Formats: sequence, structure tokens, C-alpha cells
Amino acid sequence: MKKLAALSIVVAAVTVLPCLAAAQNFYAAIRGGPGFTPDVEIGPVGGAERPVEFNTGFTGSGAVGYSFPIGLRAEVEFGFVYAPVKREEGADIDGSLKSYLAMANAYYDLKTAWLGPFKPYVGFGIGAARVHEDRDGTLTLQVGSLPPGSKVQIDEWRTAFACQARVGVGYDVNRWLGLSAGYRFINIDGGHRDGIFPGVTVHSGAVRNHSLELGAAFKF
Repeated sequence: MKKLAALSIVVAAVTVLPCLAAAQNFYAAIRGGPGFTPDVEIGPVGGAERPVEFNTGFTGSGAVGYSFPIGLRAEVEFGFVYAPVKREEGADIDGSLKSYLAMANAYYDLKTAWLGPFKPYVGFGIGAARVHEDRDGTLTLQVGSLPPGSKVQIDEWRTAFACQARVGVGYDVNRWLGLSAGYRFINIDGGHRDGIFPGVTVHSGAVRNHSLELGAAFKF
């Protein structure tokens, strides 16, 4: 009986594993492009929040995933959003908002004969972001001996829930390489964090980023 069971396992492995290997469609992808972040309201809780404006920045990411025969894809992605600060409530300031993302994504690729190697896609993802606010700032409240309007250096971190959506078109160069171009929207929830002074809690509004991406996927 044991020999029969062992033989069955060997036969199943020899029969099934090559089929699974043939059906595999793993890929590694890199993507990136310019990104625009609308104003974010930031300020002490109980005080006046001020809009922080941004110049055009960029986004970048790397992902590994698997394509299913029915047009679905699943992947894990690690990304970066860089938003250089422009001004705070009309006053020019230096610095940036950097967000480091870990996302789980799902896509649907539309594959039809009349489109040939072109594949329109739509995708969604959820995950977490580690946001680093590294910029100049202006106090809106009296803090210790510093009056409102005093310049300060902000260097704060927070963690938040993140979600994203993508739409675009892919192009299969060959069985090993695919290219893509599309639009990406990222939302990073706002939240409270300790301020740069004891006893001061700061609220940061949601960070929303719009970007155009070019990508390359290496299939194996």
C-alpha cells in the first residue's frame, strides 16, 4: 500500500508539475513618472490648519506578480512618492513630503484578438504608507517662547492606510517583455501625530497624488 501511494505521488508530480510550470506567468515590473500632489491641510489640532502646496514631483515603484490566463493579475508592490514643497499659505518654503508604500494590487487585462499585443488594463490596490514630512514650517500658535509666525524645521514620520487605482494600456513586445503607459491615483489617509514641540499634536490631511507612469515588465 505504501509503495502504491508513493508511486501515485511520483506519477502525479511528473504529470502535474510540468503543466503548472507551463502555465506560470510570473513577472517583475518597474514603473515611474511625474506626479502632482494637490494641497494638503496641515496644522496643530485646535488651531488653524494651513494649506501646503507642492511642485510637480515623481513616483516610482517595483513589483513582482503573477498573471492568470483569465486576464487577472495579482502583485506585491513597493513604491515611493516624492512631492517637493512649494509654499505654505502663500509663503515660499523648502522641503518635501516623501511617502514609502507597500501595496497589494489586483488588475484586469483586456485581451482581444483585434487589439493584438495591446492590452488595456484597470487595477486597484491597498496597503500602507510611511510618510516623511521634511520641510520648513511656520507656527500658527504660541509654542513656549516662540510666537505665531516663527519659522521652524519639521522632520516628522507617520504611518497611514493607503489605496490606489490605475488605468492604462500595456503592450507585449514579446513573450519576455511588456511595456505599459497609464494613469495612477494614490490616496494616503491623513492622521494625527506628535508635533515638533512637547504637548503639540498636529493633524495632517490626506495626501492624494496623480501621476503618469511608464513601465516595463520582465516575464519569466
